Amino acid sequence: MSDSVDHDSYRLDHLQLPAHIHVRIGGDWRSGWLIGCDRQLPGWHGLVQYQDDGLPETTAWFAAEQIRS
Repeated sequence: MSDSVDHDSYRLDHLQLPAHIHVRIGGDWRSGWLIGCDRQLPGWHGLVQYQDDGLPETTAWFAAEQIRS
């Protein structure tokens, strides 16, 4: 039996950094930059920089399912 493939993680693992992406925040998709990635205990996470509604640029970790290339 083979391990199941996490398609979100697989797709994002192969991006060249930095990569222009979209990140889901509060149900909305925003443009941003994927600047880092890490396999954490709960799964793959990406470090994303994005503009947050008039606030200064924000940098935060997001799970793979919240990121689209």
